Amino acid sequence: MRQPPAMQWICARGVLGAAQAAAAAFAREHGLAVELRDLAEGAAQLEASIACETHWRRGLRERVDSPLESWIARVPGPVLCIAEGGRAQAESLRAFVPAGRAYLGLWGEEALQPQAIALAARQLLQAGAARALMPAVD
Repeated sequence: MRQPPAMQWICARGVLGAAQAAAAAFAREHGLAVELRDLAEGAAQLEASIACETHWRRGLRERVDSPLESWIARVPGPVLCIAEGGRAQAESLRAFVPAGRAYLGLWGEEALQPQAIALAARQLLQAGAARALMPAVD
């Protein structure tokens, strides 16, 4: 029986191979399943989500209730965003992570290394257990 995911990793396509290797090792070492998701799918909802938040801030909506927030909320646990690009790419989703969820952005050279991804995931799980938000990895 497949175990439900303990966390989600939202990955750019260029880091998918490294993320898959890290997720397999993470599952073996920690017994925790990871849901890998496509960053492009989330980014496609970014503009509409920003519009939802803008309307909420102007008092035109009762709740933000953005498509991106709903998309991220579908998978429980902390959120790790892995992107080979710069910080902006890895941080683009942070504002839409549901309250109480830990978030970590990983980018650049480290995003291509399965060991660095696994280390970031362990740190993120610890932060999630503490219900604290972690700063982005620089």
